[in-house]
Amino acid sequence: MKFLDEKIIALRNEMRDQERHELAQQQAALQVEQEPEQDEQEDLQEVDIYQHVITIDDEEVQVMEQSLLDGKMKIRMPKLFSIMSAELASLKYPSERRPNLIYTDTSSSINLAFNLTPHRLNEEGVAGFQENMMDILEQAQPSADWLDTEVLTIDGKTVGFLEVITPAIDGEIFNLMFFASVEGRALIGTFNCMEDDLDTWRPIARAMMESLQFASSEEKGGAVL
Repeated sequence: MKFLDEKIIALRNEMRDQERHELAQQQAALQVEQEPEQDEQEDLQEVDIYQHVITIDDEEVQVMEQSLLDGKMKIRMPKLFSIMSAELASLKYPSERRPNLIYTDTSSSINLAFNLTPHRLNEEGVAGFQENMMDILEQAQPSADWLDTEVLTIDGKTVGFLEVITPAIDGEIFNLMFFASVEGRALIGTFNCMEDDLDTWRPIARAMMESLQFASSEEKGGAVL
């Protein structure tokens, strides 16, 4: 009888050890699940693009509000950007279907482009258009690293966006692409930089996108404010 009691006690101890082991595994798994969320929050540190000055790589940079595409929309951006020359645009975007408007920094490695395409697109079709663009990118870039995708409301309009890192000859490229309906046509906006600049520029790119303002059909003009 004593031997049986000892076996029961030993079995209980084994069960307790197993429970402790399983609990430790669950806690470790939960920690692993939470870590990417914490990293994501760090990556998406908010930038107040409505300030007159923001800090980029420890330097204070002025912010301007820029009118785009003959006054069809406005965006806030750092004053590091200027319109890319036609010669450089033809080199960086060799296709004749290059964006209508391309901004770049002094190094020509940080780019912000806008293309108001002839493709007809209404407000209700923006989410479907975004999904089609994702399908095209997944087929064209099967090794791409997808970071985020969402459909937002910005200035009262539906805007879909995606964030993805794609391979290139000279390194990995971070891309933020956003889509909207402007005057019944598909607008494709693109921000890109080297992955090495991701931590600095990803939150700025998101803030620029979220600062978009869309003109009503009555509004005209293209002055820089």
